Formats: sequence, C-alpha cells, structure tokens
Amino acid sequence: MGDRGNIIVKSGESKVYLYSHWSGSGLPEVIKSALKRNERWDDGEYLARILFCEMIKGQEGGATGFGISSTFGDGGTDILVDVDAQTVRDCEGLEAVSFKDYTAS
Repeated sequence: MGDRGNIIVKSGESKVYLYSHWSGSGLPEVIKSALKRNERWDDGEYLARILFCEMIKGQEGGATGFGISSTFGDGGTDILVDVDAQTVRDCEGLEAVSFKDYTAS
C-alpha cells in the first residue's frame, strides 16, 4: 500500500534517491515546481536539496513518509533528474526532456 516513488538525482557518477511513500504520483509536479525556481540547475548537491525541500513541503517535521538514500528502495513513480545532461526522464523508458522544456509544459 502507498503511492511510492523516487526522484533519482544523478550528478557525475553519483546518484541520490529521494523517496516518497505516499506521494509518488505527484513527483512530476514536485520536480517541475523545484526546477521553475531556475536555481542551481548545474549543482547536484543543491538541486537535490531543493527537490527534497519541495517534496516534503508542509511535512518537514514528520518522521515517516520520506527518505534520502544512496541506493534504490521501493519503486513506483521513478524519475531521473540528470544534472549534467540537464534532463528529466521517467524511468519507464520515456524520452529525456530538458529542464527548460520540462518547466515549460
């Protein structure tokens, strides 16, 4: 049970997994909202934090529902944010979309 999903932030050879247990299907909008800030698109560490803050907005004090990991956990709606390529791609194999085009849609 749940609505699981991961935002996978890839920068260089490193990846960080931002996990949501209850709002996985909303992750595309989370990413769009975070990228619309148009800040730190080229800085993996900061962009990962911006994405996570957007993901947990209004639930910052909770002890469950969200996580950060260096390994892939429960899947669901899984989306790759590639900092170096400046693209977002659904892990179901959909084509990568540039940050600019992703925020325009």
